[in-house]
Amino acid sequence: MKRYAEYKDSGTAWIGKIPANWKLKKLKYYTTVNDEVLTERTPAEYEFRYVDIGSVTLENGIEQYQEMLFENAPSRARRIVRKGDVIVSTVRTYLKAVASIQDDDDVIVSTGFAVIRSNKVDPRFMAYSLINHYFVEKVSSLSTGVSYPAINPSTLINIKNIVPPIETQKHLASYLDRIIGTINSAISDKKQLIQLLNEHRTSIICSAITRGISPNVETTDSKVDWIGKIPKHWRIVPAKALFSQSKETRHETDIQLTASQKYGIISQEDYMDRQNYKIVLADKGLENWKHVEPNDFIISLRSFQGGLEISYIPGCITWHYIVLKPKAGVAPEYFKWLFKSPRYIQALQRTANFIRDGQDLRFSNFVQVPLPLIPMDEQKDIAEYLNKETARIDSIIADITEQIEKLKEYRQSVISEVVTGKVAVE
Repeated sequence: MKRYAEYKDSGTAWIGKIPANWKLKKLKYYTTVNDEVLTERTPAEYEFRYVDIGSVTLENGIEQYQEMLFENAPSRARRIVRKGDVIVSTVRTYLKAVASIQDDDDVIVSTGFAVIRSNKVDPRFMAYSLINHYFVEKVSSLSTGVSYPAINPSTLINIKNIVPPIETQKHLASYLDRIIGTINSAISDKKQLIQLLNEHRTSIICSAITRGISPNVETTDSKVDWIGKIPKHWRIVPAKALFSQSKETRHETDIQLTASQKYGIISQEDYMDRQNYKIVLADKGLENWKHVEPNDFIISLRSFQGGLEISYIPGCITWHYIVLKPKAGVAPEYFKWLFKSPRYIQALQRTANFIRDGQDLRFSNFVQVPLPLIPMDEQKDIAEYLNKETARIDSIIADITEQIEKLKEYRQSVISEVVTGKVAVE
């Protein structure tokens, strides 16, 4: 690792030693903050792309924009940004919502950001120095408040940061552009590979649940749009022929369950542990909650988006949800895959085109979607095949995801070491 010829103590613990000819300056001496805002005289029809705190991460920058008109915009949608600016969240600073602005075409950000603009420094170097891990951690450490930590912009611009000679800034920025560009390209390639693997995974599931896994089986038209052709020995039956709605209420010893698209059906205690926050367990109206047995399926508030969930544990769930009990001839593991498949979810959505996100799907919706009746042994074979194939693909995706995380860590390490002068670059 090449280093500069001579170093000096920066006098700031989080920075440490810096090259002898570099300086330490407060941000306010080489940047400006919050230069431009939309005024109340802005035309109501002005259309822009809005960025809020939740749309930004240190790893990926701005992840999404919300298109809106000024007349419909929240009052916090006011800060104007220009290419080369850096936005730093001054609220909920633990989220580390910091990003360099690369696209300024009618982009407006929340007043929860400080918009920092270079002044007599190279804007590219300034951006790298502010998305540097050490600087972001310094912002967090100076924030006040427990549940909603925030930093005042005046405190933010008084933070001292490293300022090399201008020619060095340009040289380092060009070097980082090349290196970070290469790393970003590698990350992008791996993300694309994950997307292809997910598409392949979905294709395998959809094919297996509607056509089985025998390659040479004779097929016939199911006359059901979402299913298409099926093996000739399969039948299509009403959903109520395979599942009934359970009306059984909570048992005295039942634990409270949560229906989650992310985790499936788990206990509320487990859900709190995984999410790392507390929720108040219900202590009233429990007599109306519904008893759940292993292999029951749940129609939840999010089934409209992500299908039905299978439960592997007993317990009780709020009366808002529908509990489905499999009848004879049903292998739950097969229907676990069918009920989460995109084709089935789309069919379920078509039964309730008046339902908006967050509203209930009922048993009356469920019974409108016909289901395949398949020999039990074949259901089990399909489920075993899908369990094995998806596990194999998921393992590959997990490995690639880990590689992406390591590349992100390396990217942040390179930025930090270069902008703080820990390594010299040619």
